[in-house]
Amino acid sequence: MNNRQTVTALVTELNKYPMNQGEKIPWVYEKVIDEKRQLPFFSWTIANVHQRSTFKHVGEPFLKVIQLKVHCDDPLEASDRIEWLQNVLGSMQPQVDLAQQGISIVEVSDPEPLDEDWTIAVENQVGVTVTLMINPDYRDQTQVGELDSVEPNIKITKEES
Repeated sequence: MNNRQTVTALVTELNKYPMNQGEKIPWVYEKVIDEKRQLPFFSWTIANVHQRSTFKHVGEPFLKVIQLKVHCDDPLEASDRIEWLQNVLGSMQPQVDLAQQGISIVEVSDPEPLDEDWTIAVENQVGVTVTLMINPDYRDQTQVGELDSVEPNIKITKEES
């Protein structure tokens, strides 16, 4: 799984759970942010693009560290949005959906304020660092559907003393 596939899977999962009903906030790669972008928006960057835990076995699981940031006019909105992001990343359903694609969330850091002063306007930024475990050879072999019932095959014998 390459960097683009990993980030696409993560962002797609996060977009399933908007902070406000019907809201669609754009995600952009941090290296291509321009000054004219309308706030708020999220950005992402991979901490070390070429880092892998090992090159011996290409199919082995490895860690990928991604920094996610929210960019807002209002510092309170930035705090609210990063808290929402942490809550979604810590929720069970997004983790299950990502795991079915071979991605596990290992750790989400505490929020870090990253404000920038452009002298004309202050852009409030808050970021979290997310450590993902990527399992490139993972294949979801679970079957769809639900169990109707479970019939345990248990025999209880009484011991006599």
